[in-house]
Amino acid sequence: MSDRRSGNQGDGPVAVAVAQPNLTAAQKALVREQLARIMASPLFSHSRRFPDFLRYTVNRALDEDTDSIKERTLGVEVFGRDPNYDTSLDPVVRMTAVEVRKRLTQYYQLPSHELEPRIDFARGSYVPEFRFPDEQALHDVATVAAEIATGRKPLRKSRWLVAACVVVPSLLISSFLLGSTTRTGTEIFWSPVIASKSPVLICMPDLQSSYPPSSSSQAPTPIQQQISGLPVAFKRDRVSFGDSIAMSEIAGLLGSKAKEFRVRHTEDVDLGDLKEGPVILIGGYSNTWAMQLDGELRYSFVKDGNVHYIRDAQNPNSREWTEPSLSDGSPPTTDYAIVSRVLDPTTGRIVITAAGIQQFGTQAAGECITDANCIEQAEKLVSGDWTNANVEILLQTTVIGDNPGKARVLAATIW
Repeated sequence: MSDRRSGNQGDGPVAVAVAQPNLTAAQKALVREQLARIMASPLFSHSRRFPDFLRYTVNRALDEDTDSIKERTLGVEVFGRDPNYDTSLDPVVRMTAVEVRKRLTQYYQLPSHELEPRIDFARGSYVPEFRFPDEQALHDVATVAAEIATGRKPLRKSRWLVAACVVVPSLLISSFLLGSTTRTGTEIFWSPVIASKSPVLICMPDLQSSYPPSSSSQAPTPIQQQISGLPVAFKRDRVSFGDSIAMSEIAGLLGSKAKEFRVRHTEDVDLGDLKEGPVILIGGYSNTWAMQLDGELRYSFVKDGNVHYIRDAQNPNSREWTEPSLSDGSPPTTDYAIVSRVLDPTTGRIVITAAGIQQFGTQAAGECITDANCIEQAEKLVSGDWTNANVEILLQTTVIGDNPGKARVLAATIW
């Protein structure tokens, strides 16, 4: 495949897309440096699955070994699946590829990353493509700027560049001012948080808060007994995979909006911290603050012995949203979650929760509130002013091979 010059298409400066076999040693070094930068970003550093996928595919492409970048090979070598596993029943590779592509898009949306080499995946492909800033184009623009600054008459070629630099932004601005002002579901949902002048506090549960010492008369489960014997420092340094994905999704969205945020352990947060600015609570039963807030709302988490379900205060006797209880410890086939955005009367601050009965629901909830389509599903169920209202959304997700599918909106309410 020959080199091809690609237009900007909203991705920053003009760049040249280079097929893997044509990479020079210097370009390969740039790609490896870029891979390290991306993996260190919050979009990837708080996950294991996404960096593993990205690292494997990029390294194979740099080694010109694209034949091994196939779904089954990825499933076996990256995710530890059996060589004969059924890819149609276990879509871990396809789901991961979609998420990695989305996170890369979010990464390059930040102005500070516009001049960096690009790592992209075409839809339906697991083979990465690499693009590098077109040094000649950047040189031409810099030359034009220097000629204008010194009062020299730009060359004919430069005049075309000047026209492009002036006209294109003008058209974009006009399009913004004259075009539709409709906002996406995520923009409406997050608008009170983004508009706040205070940093966002993300409250994240760890193993200590997920499995606290039992204070009830009910005998602890074998898992609880084993975890209770672990050192506190070890438990506080461990978080569930689903909670991590939810946090990564949310951090990526906040980062794309240049919104400052900080992450704290659930047990390290007190009421004073919750009064300082907008708060995001991740996790259901493992997050005491989320349980306390959602307990006052229409939909709430309930535990009855070993049965976990979501209660509807308007139909309290219903057990429609009950998680199947599996005695062998295997993951459920279905999980439920609650998303809420509430102005907490105690703190006077906006509080968002992304919480599942288990980590699968929490992951689905985190993905939902960063997905315009998911929020718009809920908006279709309840009409009203979603910008300023309190919101609560009930979700369901199907779990396949330890991976939740896309969240499905079951119900929503605003007040």
